[in-house]
Amino acid sequence: MSSKNKLEKILFIPDCHIPYHDLDAFNLMLKAGKIFKPDHTVILGDFADFYGVSSHSKDPNRALKLKEEIESVKKALDQVKTLKAKNNVFVSGNHEDRLERYLRDRAPELFNFISIPKILELKEKGFSYTPYKQAYKIGKLNVTHDTGVAGRFAHYKALDTFQHNVIIGHTHRIGYAVEGDAQGQRHLGAMFGWLGDVNEIDYMHQVKARKEWSLGFGIGYLDPKTGVVYLVPIPIINGTCLIEGNIVRL
Repeated sequence: MSSKNKLEKILFIPDCHIPYHDLDAFNLMLKAGKIFKPDHTVILGDFADFYGVSSHSKDPNRALKLKEEIESVKKALDQVKTLKAKNNVFVSGNHEDRLERYLRDRAPELFNFISIPKILELKEKGFSYTPYKQAYKIGKLNVTHDTGVAGRFAHYKALDTFQHNVIIGHTHRIGYAVEGDAQGQRHLGAMFGWLGDVNEIDYMHQVKARKEWSLGFGIGYLDPKTGVVYLVPIPIINGTCLIEGNIVRL
């Protein structure tokens, strides 16, 4: 295969909810990423949790302040950069949107002075930014955090919304679907799980979360000639994952 038509590798990083992430799962993803050697890394949203500015009732035992949360997220972004992808993308999710909602509701005077790209230093770290409720396009694939729905069929709903190939985050589930349109064209919808710590969940029953959510991430292969992206979910099972024929363990 000529270098012009060589497949480009993409690493998709789903919801981490830093600093409430599963550190072992996150490190396993990074270790797998070093084996995979992506040309592109794409964060699917909710990389940060922003618990400190959540509008929900908060657990007073969670002592982390917003500044400490932000520093944890920036450190994790630096870890992602060690994968040395030529293109790094940060797609914002509803948890990043917590900050903008907080500013709109409580400090509108500061709205134009504070933003996710600024406080996370995304430009300085080499990440492009896609705001929440917008989509990033890579080849013929649309990437967005959500389309306003969750649950086990959210990737089907995203397919219905885009009428085209789409990856979402948000659901903490792993799913992959291929459907046709009226012209017979096939389109895929996918979601790649999450890298959060289920023990930190305080907004739903943990038994339900353990049953329905799956640790994992995803990879893709972009054909630069056609724009087609071939997707592969990478579930994390018993602290291991399989990537390009390699079993990866911490």
